[in-house]
Amino acid sequence: MELHQVEGSREGGTVTVHGPFEHVPDRSVSRVDSGYGPGLTGVPVVAPAHTSSSHPSNVHDHPEAAAGGGSDSPATVVPDDSQPLFSAFSKYEKLFIVVMVTFASFFSPLSGQLYYPIMPTLVRNYHLTPELINLTITTYMIFQGLAPSFMGTFADSGGRRPAYIISFAVYTAANIGLALQNSFAALLVLRCLQSAGSSGAVAFGYGVIADIATTAERGKYIGSMAAGVMVAPALGPVVGGLLAKFLGWRSVFWFLAIVSGVYLVLYVLATPETARKIVGNGHAVPNEWWRRSAIQWWSKRQAQSDEEGNTDARVSAVPAYQDTYSFVILLKWDALIIISYVGIVMFSNIALLTSTANLFGPLYGFNELQIGLCFLPLGVSSCLGAVLYGQVIDYNYKQTAQKLGFPVDLKKGDDLRSFPIERARLQTIFPVMAIGVAAFIPYGWVLQQRVHLVAPLVLQFIIGFCFVASLNCLNTLLVDLFPDKPATAASACNLGRYCLGAVGASVISQILSGMEWGWCFVFLGLAMGVGMGLLWIENVYGMGWREKRLLEIKQKKEARAAEIQVEGNADGRERKDTNV
Repeated sequence: MELHQVEGSREGGTVTVHGPFEHVPDRSVSRVDSGYGPGLTGVPVVAPAHTSSSHPSNVHDHPEAAAGGGSDSPATVVPDDSQPLFSAFSKYEKLFIVVMVTFASFFSPLSGQLYYPIMPTLVRNYHLTPELINLTITTYMIFQGLAPSFMGTFADSGGRRPAYIISFAVYTAANIGLALQNSFAALLVLRCLQSAGSSGAVAFGYGVIADIATTAERGKYIGSMAAGVMVAPALGPVVGGLLAKFLGWRSVFWFLAIVSGVYLVLYVLATPETARKIVGNGHAVPNEWWRRSAIQWWSKRQAQSDEEGNTDARVSAVPAYQDTYSFVILLKWDALIIISYVGIVMFSNIALLTSTANLFGPLYGFNELQIGLCFLPLGVSSCLGAVLYGQVIDYNYKQTAQKLGFPVDLKKGDDLRSFPIERARLQTIFPVMAIGVAAFIPYGWVLQQRVHLVAPLVLQFIIGFCFVASLNCLNTLLVDLFPDKPATAASACNLGRYCLGAVGASVISQILSGMEWGWCFVFLGLAMGVGMGLLWIENVYGMGWREKRLLEIKQKKEARAAEIQVEGNADGRERKDTNV
């Protein structure tokens, strides 16, 4: 898909683009006080239409501020070069935070992948049918979708640190219980708790990335985090197979309990709060002790803030818990399209994983360890897709901005209200997804014809790269569309993808046996191909939906402000009457 040509310039107040984004007003404004921390203040001064801002603001990263500008009256605001950076965290602090987020996101898929090699053992030990053991996967995936819907909203309103600490405490306790249980009922319940504790970490991770990374660099950071998530398909079955073979199936859960416990201690000691509603751009240090890492108690920054007395965090109390906005996000057309396609890809991925776990043993005579090794090509290519395509996503964003004459500010963020971010992100997904679908369709026939092992593994490598690259692109766009609620948006995505994944896990065995392997993968491949039409709709109409949503936010804020003013006037009259 080619970029549209631009006519005119931003100095004239408008940018005219051929295509669905014609006559987009230039609405660059300065950074205003949007309630995201100290230093984010500035008085908007309307300048003549010919004045342009050389430093576009990051108001799209704070829609409350963005909604305050009129959509019908293009205005430029005098920039303030003294405005702070988008993130006050240093390069190495960001690196440490991303590493911690990556490891946290690793646990949820790892728990699922470690479980696959021990499923045959559990069937024998508990005298279960394959349908019953698959129920533990179905319930696990249902909770992977439901739990983040609540915890993601909590992470956006109450902070990242409390959300991480609560989740990993539950997860570690669940793993200890799984290692000690002796019944199928306990296995089923504790697997649900294990899923609830670990699944929120992926959603929290998207929130943390949105806290510390501007739009122009968000792709590479999300790619790095996604790479950690995708290591699980490569290492999980291998580690699970080794543990089950030499130490027994209980060692799998003891391993998870020990590793997650160590991570929880390290997180409490060293990882700072990043939520912008609580610490702004990261310069502020929270007042509450549970929001501070142990290192922050002794840090130079904290010592200086105590001396100056004016750099504490803006809030001193826990923000009010918001409604479960994940379900509301699903009602937005642009989010619904993205999440629906993610769900289709997830369903297809479940078919791929299930075929490897269930079919490679009978087809090639492999044991648990050998089956685990067969997941390596998929995991390695998934990591490559996440890391490499994250760079491609950022590159395409900058190229699109350059062709549209849109200045990119890597330090202070960009105002995306007049920028077609949907086009910049989705341009990268169509070619790579087409390749993935082309490799996915013949995969079932390759297995059905019992072709040499090299053939399905090569196809898995291609599919893994393309699927993860596409999902990385869609997840980045979802964070761009809801930058003030990134963890909640990611939770909504989890809700859609894992609910469809749960359906896939429960019915894929029947589909494989009923349709035959070849036709099953043909059907799912065609579903992904046809589903790309949904992404084209988002590419064309997404910006209009986004602008309409910002206008609704503005109207709600104005209505709320009017209500507060009326209540204040009424209270004033009441006090005056009382004094009289």
